[in-house]
Amino acid sequence: MKIAIISDIHGNMAYLAKAKEIIDSEKIKLVICCGDIQTEEVFHELDLWPQKVYLTLGNADLELEYKLKSGLIYPEKLKFYKDFSVLDLDKRKIAFTHYDFYAKKLATEGKYDLVFYGHTHTPWEEIIGKTIILNPGEIAAQFGKPTFAIYDLTQMKAKLVLLA
Repeated sequence: MKIAIISDIHGNMAYLAKAKEIIDSEKIKLVICCGDIQTEEVFHELDLWPQKVYLTLGNADLELEYKLKSGLIYPEKLKFYKDFSVLDLDKRKIAFTHYDFYAKKLATEGKYDLVFYGHTHTPWEEIIGKTIILNPGEIAAQFGKPTFAIYDLTQMKAKLVLLA
């Protein structure tokens, strides 16, 4: 099973559309977004995707968090979480969050096979104990090239996808 991990979109609809084309062409059915989508436009776009999308909110999502809590916007399909969430997929226990410090804490607990995070905008993969920790980089292209990751849960291998 392959999943896509995206993060730090910061309203960049053009690169998000490019990522979606690749996600569709790879026939990926599940996307994990590690936060900082920043705009309602991105929120509604992700909610329309045919893939199942799980989103954790980041520091640039405070206005969205307020609107979600107040019922001013609501997802039809998108599953969203404030701090972190855990999924069991393909016999793998996966945690995801926005923040790097939180990801490292989750990884040191030894409960998860994989931990995904964003926030730093820098693609990164390392092993902490028995846990693989991965940052897919940024869709936004604010600090570097726009990237996301495709993770093959069967092979336990990541592929970094460059969008520009």
